[in-house]
Amino acid sequence: MKRILLVIITAVALCSCAACKKQADVQNLVDKVWAYSQTHPDGFTIHIPDFSEPDYGIAVSYAATQDSHSKASLPMVISHAQEHDGYVGGWLDADSGLYYFDSTRLFPEDERDEAIAFGKANGQISAYVISTGESIDLTRN
Repeated sequence: MKRILLVIITAVALCSCAACKKQADVQNLVDKVWAYSQTHPDGFTIHIPDFSEPDYGIAVSYAATQDSHSKASLPMVISHAQEHDGYVGGWLDADSGLYYFDSTRLFPEDERDEAIAFGKANGQISAYVISTGESIDLTRN
């Protein structure tokens, strides 16, 4: 009985440590993404595993992270990105003055129709062509 209890306590401790490490990793990424956004006021798309900026692709945000515009919302955005494509985007809405953060899916630029369909399915109003800086208005396409 004591042996079983020791195994259970050890398993719980290991799980808790793994959860703590994951939370610390997410918080580290939150701090890095936040700092990155401060030096990229007009917007960005980054691959969070290595903090590289893609120079090609169509960036489209997921609905699940829509309306995330504060540092407090970044843990959810980053966790979603880690579970999906690994990209986080940020952009300034000039009309409202709010800076938005999104978990982002990156499509090859020759898959424009697929990117538009994904954006519409996720309730997005635009997609962004990274290589050209073009914003695709999804309300008209």
